[in-house]
Amino acid sequence: MILKTMKKLILLLTYIGFFTACGLQVVTISDQGKKKTDDASTAAGWYSKGTVTTDPSEKIDYFTKAIDQKPDFTSAYLERVRAYLETGNYTQSIADIDSVVKQNSDVADAYNIRAKAYEATRYLNEALEDYTKSIEINPHPRTYLDRANLYKERKRYTKAILDYSVVLKEIKDNADIYIARGVCYQKLNQPNPAIQDYRNAIKLHPNDADLYYNLGSIYWVQGRWQEVVDVWEKCLELDPNHARVKQYLPTVKKKIQ
Repeated sequence: MILKTMKKLILLLTYIGFFTACGLQVVTISDQGKKKTDDASTAAGWYSKGTVTTDPSEKIDYFTKAIDQKPDFTSAYLERVRAYLETGNYTQSIADIDSVVKQNSDVADAYNIRAKAYEATRYLNEALEDYTKSIEINPHPRTYLDRANLYKERKRYTKAILDYSVVLKEIKDNADIYIARGVCYQKLNQPNPAIQDYRNAIKLHPNDADLYYNLGSIYWVQGRWQEVVDVWEKCLELDPNHARVKQYLPTVKKKIQ
C-alpha cells in the first residue's frame, strides 16, 4: 500500500516537472478557489455583484468597490446613482453624475439621471437643462417625454406640446400622452386639437369615465350641449357615481330642451 502511494506521488511530481519545464502553469484546486476570490474582488466582479442584488444599500456598496478598483468606471457610477436615487440620496446622485460628466461629457444617460435628481430636489431649471443636453446627445422619446412633463408642470404649454408631439410619432398607443397634450391645448384655449387628443385617448381606453368627462368639459366651453350630454351620459354608464357629471348634467339637459 505504501509502495503504491509512493509511485503515485513520484508520477505526480514527474507531471508537474514536465509542465513546468514546458512553461505551462499547474493549477491546483486551491489555486482555482483563489482565482474565483480574485475575480470577485476586481472592478468587473464587484459591478456584477451590484447588478444582481436588489437591495439598494448593497448595490451602493458593490458599485463603490468597483469604482475604488477602477475610478473611471462610468457604468458603475451610473448604477450607483440609480441606487442613490432609490434611497433618496439626491445630493450624492448629483455628485456622482458630476464625476461622470467630467470624465466623459457625451453620456446621455448621465444628464437624464441627473435631471431626475434635480427634479426631486426642485431644481427645475437645472433639470430642464440636463434633459435638453441628454436629447442633444441621444434624442430618445423617453427623454422627450420627461422634458414634456416638466414643461407642463412649469406651465410652458407650447414647449410641452412640441415634445409630446415628438413622442407620439414614436409611441402612438399611450393614452396618457394624448391626455397630457390635450390638457396643454386646453390651457392654451385650443379646444379642437384638445378634443382630438381626448378622442384618441378614448380609443385606447374606452372604459375610462374621466376621459368622457374631460371631453364633455371642452364641449361645454364651446356650447356644444348635445355633445356634452352624449359623452357625459357615457361617463355615467361607466361611473354612475361621478360627482361632477351628476351635478352638472341636469343643467346641460335644460339647455337643449
